[in-house]
Amino acid sequence: MSTKEENALRSAEGSYHYALEFLKGRFEKGEDVISKDAECSYCYARNVLKSRFEKGEDAISENSQYSYQYARNVLKNRFEKGEDAITKIAWYSYDYARDIIKDRFEKGEDIISKNTQSSYLYALNVLHGRFELGEDAISKNAWYSYLYANNVLRGKFEKGEDIISKDIEYSYNYAHDVLHGRFEKGEDIISKDAWRSYCYAYYVLEGRFKKGEDIISKESWSSELYKKNIYNKENKA
Repeated sequence: MSTKEENALRSAEGSYHYALEFLKGRFEKGEDVISKDAECSYCYARNVLKSRFEKGEDAISENSQYSYQYARNVLKNRFEKGEDAITKIAWYSYDYARDIIKDRFEKGEDIISKNTQSSYLYALNVLHGRFELGEDAISKNAWYSYLYANNVLRGKFEKGEDIISKDIEYSYNYAHDVLHGRFEKGEDIISKDAWRSYCYAYYVLEGRFKKGEDIISKESWSSELYKKNIYNKENKA
């Protein structure tokens, strides 16, 4: 045994790099050492063997990141042994469902449901419909509540309306894009912005927005548009 090989066998990382950089291929003597480390086992499978490394699967299966990456980049299929680890991280559970299973990943839904972004994306890209378990998390964020209503439910999302109503932009967008009509809960916040108050009157109410008239009157451009397109038309009618 050469000194270089002997040194390589002292650690999983050393054995992996010896295979990758010196042998440029399989290093059978080092596989027992490599198999004790999740990262090295994954890297050895992907970069050296370019196929399964069964000896390393126990170590890989203990790690969320490498279980997902092993499934995606090596097996290109489910890695059932690693699914319990994957379910510990919302983002990997969502990615695993989307990229590997290409369908629901029921084991991972509990952790997914605790994260706003992954709950929305899981509903949109995996379920292609409502994800009730994740709605509490989604309802804590105005942006994702609006997106969930607009892109997933394609209608009202009552749980998210309180948080939406605290944001000018999303209150207006929710009224315009989702409700296609008045959003009373959001009118107080909309009335704090001249441009959005004018747009709400013109595009949503198609008539006066009395709550917003004070702020509109303080901006010359919005005041002129409001008079021309809303106020004068109503008075003529």
